[in-house]
Amino acid sequence: MSRKDLGNGFVVIDDSFILHFDSEVYRKFYADIDFQSFEIIQSNGSTFHYFKDNNHVYLESYRNRFCILPDADPVDFQILDFEKGMATSGGHDYVFEQKLAYRLADFRELPGIYQLVGDSVYCAYFKHVEDADATSFEVLHGERIGNVAKDSKHVYFRDEIVPDADAESFSILAECVGGSYYRECDHTFYATDRRWAFYIDSIAKSIKTIKTKNVQQFGFEVRDELGYAFDGEYRYLYGKRARQ
Repeated sequence: MSRKDLGNGFVVIDDSFILHFDSEVYRKFYADIDFQSFEIIQSNGSTFHYFKDNNHVYLESYRNRFCILPDADPVDFQILDFEKGMATSGGHDYVFEQKLAYRLADFRELPGIYQLVGDSVYCAYFKHVEDADATSFEVLHGERIGNVAKDSKHVYFRDEIVPDADAESFSILAECVGGSYYRECDHTFYATDRRWAFYIDSIAKSIKTIKTKNVQQFGFEVRDELGYAFDGEYRYLYGKRARQ
């Protein structure tokens, strides 16, 4: 029995199967893998590995299952930033397993999850924020929230327009981002514009519109480590209304 040790717990046995810490892996790709030339390019030793052989470049990470990087050439493949999953090959650039529609050299990182490429705004590298005005685009409290932004025309949650929000007057309540602790303070916030209030859960699918009759009185405070919004008639906990 032949045994080729690749490092980081990976072993090729008899040029026919691969073990990782004695468990067989990547069996679905055996028809594609050239076992004799299969090797590690870079690995963190546990959850993130780049491999190559004579024909393909492969990636397994905490964000994706083992896969072949599309159009990546093992001859010229280069890792640009291992921690961010940024790599390049043959005029194509990658973030983890996905090929970008632009070159990494052409983008500028904005706060939060947004990127600027020329006159275009992207969300999480791959989602084009349609109709975004790059000159007026700003991420709101990117260090705390990261996926709420606005320009001169729209408010955005990730790459989607928030339909009820007025961009000119929309703002996050300062008390939510002022540093005071309340439960779920890492992802729950409130905002207002000239008409309505909004409950933002940054890990939810959408922003909730609160059609308060007293938007001018809408505020926020912490009581017993819970973050409450209020408008004089109702109070709100996690966006849900109750009589004060």
